[in-house]
Amino acid sequence: MSHYTIGELAKQSKVTIRTLQYYDRRGLLIAHRQTDSNRRYYTDEHVKQLELILVLKQLGCTLDEIKTLLDEDTNMNTFKTLLSLRKDALHSKVEMYSHTLNQIEKVETYISEQSSAPINHLTDIDDAMKQEYKIAYFRKKIWISAGILGIIHYSGLLLSLLRRSIKPLIVILPILITYAIVLTAIYLKKVLYLCPNCHHTFKPTLGAFVKAKRTPKTRQLTCPNCHQTHYCIEVYQNES
Repeated sequence: MSHYTIGELAKQSKVTIRTLQYYDRRGLLIAHRQTDSNRRYYTDEHVKQLELILVLKQLGCTLDEIKTLLDEDTNMNTFKTLLSLRKDALHSKVEMYSHTLNQIEKVETYISEQSSAPINHLTDIDDAMKQEYKIAYFRKKIWISAGILGIIHYSGLLLSLLRRSIKPLIVILPILITYAIVLTAIYLKKVLYLCPNCHHTFKPTLGAFVKAKRTPKTRQLTCPNCHQTHYCIEVYQNES
């Protein structure tokens, strides 16, 4: 049977000498002692036990759990139960961290890199995020209405082609224009825009609203508070 000094075992197992000393004090890996010098030494059995300890640590077991498993000579069935509990705990942590990461990424979209707003404006961002489901539902209704507008338009165009006359298209043109104006007015009434620089919420003029470059959730507008132009984020305007 081979004998190893604490330094040799540490090097072989890629752990520190301090770790082995700690495991000895905790009763996880108790070294043998030389009778004449009281120096620690380890055997092949210690090597196997240390390998087991390191595997259990990789699986997320605490040192107290590892000591219990070793002391009680636990079988695989019992260990599987412990692993199941550990897995459930890890899933909960993953869900928590995933939610936190998602929240961080959302907050980042509300803040420009040059933002000069004080930290207390974070509550405004939080309020806007809580209203996201409302703005999403509102956009859905607007898109349905826009789809109806498109159907009316293409119906008139198709009818004009079939009859070889522009009259059907001319007849529905006022309906299309009125419908589009009403949709725009409703949209502008229900949304505000949050500046990612100073986090001021504002309502743009109709002209600025119509002319602005846009993405599905933002419009490039000039904030009336900080006078900087950014892609401002749409937020739902609650009824007063």
